[in-house]
Amino acid sequence: MLDVVKFEERFQDLRTKAGLSKTALARDKYTVSYVSQIESGKRTPSAAAMEFFAGKLGVSPRFLATGVPDGMEDALRYRLEEAARAARQNRLPEAEHDLRAVIAEADRYGLRRLRAKGQAQLGDVLALSERTQEALGVLEEAIASGDLLERDAGLAISRLARTYRTVGDLALAANLVETFLNKGERQPLEPGVVAELQSVLVSIYYERGDIRLSEQAAQRAIAAAGQGAPPEIRANACWDASRLMAESKRWDEALEFATRARVLMEGLDDQRSVARLHNAYAFICLEQDPPRADEAGKHLDLAESMLEEIGGALDMSYVLSEKARLSLLVGKPQDAIEQAGRSMLLGGDSEYERPKLLFLMGRAHADLGEVGEARGALSEAATLFDKQGARQQVAACYRELGEMDLAAGDTEAAVESFRYGLAALDPTRSRP
Repeated sequence: MLDVVKFEERFQDLRTKAGLSKTALARDKYTVSYVSQIESGKRTPSAAAMEFFAGKLGVSPRFLATGVPDGMEDALRYRLEEAARAARQNRLPEAEHDLRAVIAEADRYGLRRLRAKGQAQLGDVLALSERTQEALGVLEEAIASGDLLERDAGLAISRLARTYRTVGDLALAANLVETFLNKGERQPLEPGVVAELQSVLVSIYYERGDIRLSEQAAQRAIAAAGQGAPPEIRANACWDASRLMAESKRWDEALEFATRARVLMEGLDDQRSVARLHNAYAFICLEQDPPRADEAGKHLDLAESMLEEIGGALDMSYVLSEKARLSLLVGKPQDAIEQAGRSMLLGGDSEYERPKLLFLMGRAHADLGEVGEARGALSEAATLFDKQGARQQVAACYRELGEMDLAAGDTEAAVESFRYGLAALDPTRSRP
């Protein structure tokens, strides 16, 4: 942070620029000695003296005391709001440029709270720009500063946890949120912050296979969201609830929640999130028994066309992942392999998405009778899922391997694969 001009230096500089001697400045109310002591840093003016000297120097008492230009903080807050709007509209380079300018200005005048808030927003924008490691560093610095208001700190924790989830560190992501929520000795959190943090936990618990904990978090998220949370947070809570309804095979409720989430995002003109929710709707359609393949395909095509216009390689990767799943369901394993391969290329080094794609490729290779390729993909997927602590997915990989063993007539190997799958579902099992 830049050094802020000391009060006594600013006082003397303003007097000199005003063309006033110490005698002229002190005249009628204070002594020359008093002015000298202020300029030497030995005295701090009282509120009445500050108002008197500010009037003679032609500045406001607040500017004289702090050096912050009148209206600066309000102007910076407005620029933060505008940057947030730009980010929602996917104008990410513009949002990043404006946020870095705000951070520099806040730094210049020692406005630590605004600086930290700007950093938290910048971390959000970097995460949306798929610059994951930069996002993690900026978010952690903003949180560690201790300068964020409780609400802003909660939202920064949410984004940090979601980013760690993206790189596959589910344990750290969960710990960040749980620690913040369980922090004692403070006023109750705003409902919107509670809803957002609980929504993050829904996704993390769901990936780890902790369905009971995920359901409890979803209930808390929906309850908090109904107490006046912003639309984007209500949308997140609705989407998380839809995933759990799908897990419980309550398809109509799942689709209803997903539709409500999409409508909320459409009202915010957040096209990127709308595209994600079309993808989410397709996910639920494919989870149904029997799958609603045609409907899923239409939503995936919509999501893909929107993302082609606004960009977002990682989001496109998610869409292609669902398209690969759809291709498997409709009996087109070769298409599934190609789509999963494209998704892997777009996803880059996403440790969160890679094992899912390997799982899809493994199943597709198995459908094509390519046993060696299938085993390799499924075994690697199981290892990566295990590192994430994603128990359900580990079990699914071993189930597929066990089915392949049975088809090959190797009962002993099949039993071993199924045993590994059951062990993976044990929540008390330790893992790295």
